[in-house]
Amino acid sequence: MSNINNDEKALLLLEKAVERAKVSLEVTQKFRPFMMILNKDGAASTIENQVEDMQDSYDRLGDSLKDRVKSDDIDVLVLAVDAMMPSRFGKGSLHSIRLHIEEQSQLQKDISARFIYLPYRLYSIEGKIVVELDTPVPVGFPAEYLLKNSQ
Repeated sequence: MSNINNDEKALLLLEKAVERAKVSLEVTQKFRPFMMILNKDGAASTIENQVEDMQDSYDRLGDSLKDRVKSDDIDVLVLAVDAMMPSRFGKGSLHSIRLHIEEQSQLQKDISARFIYLPYRLYSIEGKIVVELDTPVPVGFPAEYLLKNSQ
């Protein structure tokens, strides 16, 4: 992945995270929180845990991420969780894949991180569960994990 530009790297990692969440939803109708990291050398990895409580699992991933960024090797990170879409962004109560993305290339901007809410619906078609994804809703905010001085 090192021969492509920063936006393409982030987009590829986001696509991998969405595909992972979608496959899990089709198989089990839920997915456990996970994170994907793209290191500066172009190596991608997926990190998850087996903590039963989903909020606790997500919190522990965030805590481990705070330790991982100290190595100064993370280029792009995506933290994914199954979440309810905030009511101000959608009608009714919609489930969504929430992707928290941070990129080294964006750290000098005031709005350097994003939540991307990707609403979904599950349908049963001929006995098979199918995930229908809706239009993503991005929400920007300052980076929470990556540090400006780590560039």
